[in-house]
Amino acid sequence: MEKSQLDLAAEAVYKKLDEVGGDPTKLPPVLQPVAILYTVQAMIDNGGFRYIFENDFPHTPPYSVFSNAYREIGAQEAANKLDRAVALFPFDHPEMNEEKRNEFMSTLDETSELFTLGDEVCGDESVWQRMEEYVAKHSDVFLQLNN
Repeated sequence: MEKSQLDLAAEAVYKKLDEVGGDPTKLPPVLQPVAILYTVQAMIDNGGFRYIFENDFPHTPPYSVFSNAYREIGAQEAANKLDRAVALFPFDHPEMNEEKRNEFMSTLDETSELFTLGDEVCGDESVWQRMEEYVAKHSDVFLQLNN
């Protein structure tokens, strides 16, 4: 099966990501949305927001880095839902405390807003379509990475 432009771009971006020690915020801004969302959206597609909140991400970026990446590709709804879910944590900077995040989530049932917001983003094919469009829009940059 032939790889999509997005898959090829992601492979090249991940090589660049290795070069900067795995911190996507150290990549050129145009590469950051793909570096972030190719992984984040795949995790959400497998288990909603719970999957991204259960564990710490390398370099513990604020969740706003993820929502900003969604906005950069034009996925406003996903960005807004993630921001709303993060705001439900009853403490500041939830990205910094895995234990408190998990304790809080354990008090919620599956119908809680935090989880239903994640369910709405889980499987949202428009996010992948917007990533494809983003790569096409910046094809000059992504093509250079593969050479």
